[in-house]
Amino acid sequence: MKNIIAFAKQHLWKILTVFFALLFLAKGCTHNKISGLAKKSQALEAKVDSLQKMIDGVSTKKEVRDEMERVMLDYLIYEDDLDRGKTSLSEIKNKISAND
Repeated sequence: MKNIIAFAKQHLWKILTVFFALLFLAKGCTHNKISGLAKKSQALEAKVDSLQKMIDGVSTKKEVRDEMERVMLDYLIYEDDLDRGKTSLSEIKNKISAND
């Protein structure tokens, strides 16, 4: 025990230098890891934002169903008019192309 204390007193500046060097290197490595993670998180946030914008542009199930019902109703009206002789097929085609 006395040998260890004597060694520590004699080489105190060397021990402290190594200790502080290790602390300095550990802090630098940790800082690099944190900055790397920050860059990755910013990239992920940008990707999530772009995906959110894409999702916002997609129609919902209700919107698709409403549009389908409107188209089917128009089809039934055109079919009924055609069956009763109120309109011709070319007139229906012209109405459809005018709506597009």
